[in-house]
This record gives sequence, C-alpha cells and structure tokens, in this order.
Amino acid sequence: MIITGDWVVPVLGPPIRNGAVVVRAPVIEDVGPSEQMRERYPTLPVRAHPGCVIAPGLVNAHTHLALTSVARVVGRAPFPEWLGRVAAVMRALDEDDIAASATHGALMSVRAGVTTVGDIAYGPEVPAAAADMGLDGVFFFEVLGIRADELRRKLDELEYPADTEGCTHGRTVCGLSAHAPYSSGPDLIRAVYQTAQERGVPFVMHLSESDAESALLERGEGPFASLAARLAHGFSAPGCSAVEYVRRLGALRGTVAVHCVKVAETDIATLAYEAAGVVVCPRSNRILGNGAPPVREMRTRGVKLALGTDSLASNDDLDLFAELRELQRLDRTIETTRLLGIATIEGASVLGIEDRVGALTPGRCADVIAVHTGPTDDPVAALIERGSTGSVRTVVSAGVLRVVDGRPTVLARPIENASARVAEKAARALRES
Repeated sequence: MIITGDWVVPVLGPPIRNGAVVVRAPVIEDVGPSEQMRERYPTLPVRAHPGCVIAPGLVNAHTHLALTSVARVVGRAPFPEWLGRVAAVMRALDEDDIAASATHGALMSVRAGVTTVGDIAYGPEVPAAAADMGLDGVFFFEVLGIRADELRRKLDELEYPADTEGCTHGRTVCGLSAHAPYSSGPDLIRAVYQTAQERGVPFVMHLSESDAESALLERGEGPFASLAARLAHGFSAPGCSAVEYVRRLGALRGTVAVHCVKVAETDIATLAYEAAGVVVCPRSNRILGNGAPPVREMRTRGVKLALGTDSLASNDDLDLFAELRELQRLDRTIETTRLLGIATIEGASVLGIEDRVGALTPGRCADVIAVHTGPTDDPVAALIERGSTGSVRTVVSAGVLRVVDGRPTVLARPIENASARVAEKAARALRES
C-alpha cells in the first residue's frame, strides 16, 4: 500500500511535498516523493489523501484507558476528592468491565490518530483490548497499597508475565508502576523498581502532581496523610520533594516520571540527570486544579519530555492534538517541530520504544496517519493548529487500516454500548459508597 498526501512529515527528516509512505505490513518499506514511490512500486495500491498531511501515529505517553467508561460518573472535583471517587468506582468493576472501558478508550485514541500509548494497566485485559483496536505501546501494570513482600503474589494476581521474554508480546511491552509516594510505601517502590530492572522493562511513577502530595512529603500533613497511613506502608515524611524522595530510594534512574507539576529547580536538574523523561499532562493538571508543569524550564534544562492526555476522567477527551496546543500555550517559545517531536519520536524515546515507532522511516512499524489540514506551506504548524479527532482521515497501525475516511474499521456502536453499561454500574456503585 502507498499512502500519499500533500505533505509527508517523517519527523526524523524534512517534510516532503507531495510525498508518500510505502507500507508492507507490519513495517514501513520506503518514504519519498509520491511520483517516485509510484514508479518504484507500480503494483501496490495507492491511497491518496488530497489536502492532508501524512505523519507518524501519535504517542500518547500517559493514559488510563480503563477509566474511560467511568469518566462522567466520577465528574470534576478537587484532586484528593476526585482520587477517592475513582477508587470507589474502580473497586466495583470486574475484568469484563475493565476490558469494555479500555476498548472504548482505545477506539477513541485510534480515532484521534494515536497508535502508541503509555498506559496504566490493572491486568491483561487492558493491553489485550488495546491491541484489538490497533494500539501498541507500554502497559504499566500498577501496584499500590500492599507491602513489599506481597508484590510477587500481587503480580501473579494481575497475570503479569512471569519471565523477561514474556514482558514483550509483539508490539506490547509490559512495564511496571508503583502508583505514587502517597499510595506506595518506600519498600514497595524499591521492590517494584528492582523488578522492572531485572525484567528490563520501563518503570513509571506519578510524581509531584499536587499541593496535597507536596504537603505530605515535605511536612507529613494535608489531605493525603490518612491515605498514606492506610496505603503507603512504612512511609514517613522525608521532608523533601517527591522527586528527591524517589531519588533517595534509588528508584529514579531511568524512571518515567508523570506530571511533575510541583517541581523546584533542583528537582528539574535531578530529572534531567536521572529520569528517562517526564510525561506532562497539562489539560488534566489544569482540570484537577493542580496547576501547570514548568514546561519551558524543564525543556531548557534538558529534561526529555513526552505528552499524555491522562484519563478521560480527568480530561475533556483523548485528543493528543488538543493536548499539544495546550502545551504550546504553556511555552510559546517552543518550536513546532519540537512540539510534534514530543508527541511522536520523543514520546517514544521516553517510553523506551523509539527504535520501532514515532517516525516514518523504513523498518519502523507502519503506524501512519493522514490528517486533513487543507492547503499549507508549513505542514508541521498546520498539523498542530488544525489536527483533531475530526480531521484524522486515515489511521494505519502495523500496516493495518484502522480508520478510513474518518471512520473506524470496527463497529463502534457495540463498543460504545458496552461502555455505557459499565458507566451505569459505576454510577450505582458511587451512589452506594
């Protein structure tokens, strides 16, 4: 298959006017001018996209697909209260509910041009549901609220792969997560981090997200004090930031840090030196009342950045283009090419999978999107300004068509109906809690 458009934006090379991407599933075979590609591969079918920019599938580096169905049920609230609502409704859901919710979130993601995620998973249902929709990426199996000596039992319960080879299933990597300092005790954080190191998989933590977290870490007080007493076994306030706390635990090097809203200059320097990168989720942070991540400061200090929408329960949608525009609003000095890089190859790099996704180059996974922008002489700026779920015309992942003419290639209505039933169940659980 040859995918053509007014422009091709490879990301790791300059834009190509009247360009084309040659796909032989599951990888990209060639990229170049359309006329040249047609002559070189005369027997391949051509999918033409006039008025469109062809780009790599986007990398949404922090999602909670399993929360999709409960978004409206949870509603909006200050962060500590919101977190309690999420916990209450999720306890009521079974494996089938989680699968239905994740499937709906994966469908929404693909329709928005996302082909790779860094998702927080609570079992094998989420990566399986995502794969069915055409999403790949890193699925971080998350633990919290247990003691370190319970970790092996918990991972077995979550059906986490028992060996190193099992942590990678085709396009899916099974990473690990110790949720946050207020929900995972110090010994558990170290144990989960060490297990990730032994398996050779990425490790992620939510860090420095809110004032409530800062109050707990620095002074041992605030809305999260009772939560930490119940869940973070062995925790005592270290009198420092969350970033510094995890560094002292020996669990920051190579770690993917998510949010990092409440970080000082010293934290930023530490993240630049130690962490795999920071995934910022600016719209989620704003909606939950947590403020804005210091994007410009992190960028100029050399922190590797990725971008995430977080969950639908803390955002308006799963549209990474909208998240890019929010990121641009926070840092007007950032170049458009860097913005697109953060949503593609740099996001893939933070997740540790940049060798196979995030750019249109031969040998990489054939994750390709066509976005209608209309006529433009600056395809990268046009993508950021005009990209949206509604403007995504075609999505290909691993060489398979997932969206055609703006419509998914699977039946959406049954997926949406199943998600609605989960929402009803969650609403009942919240009323009864």
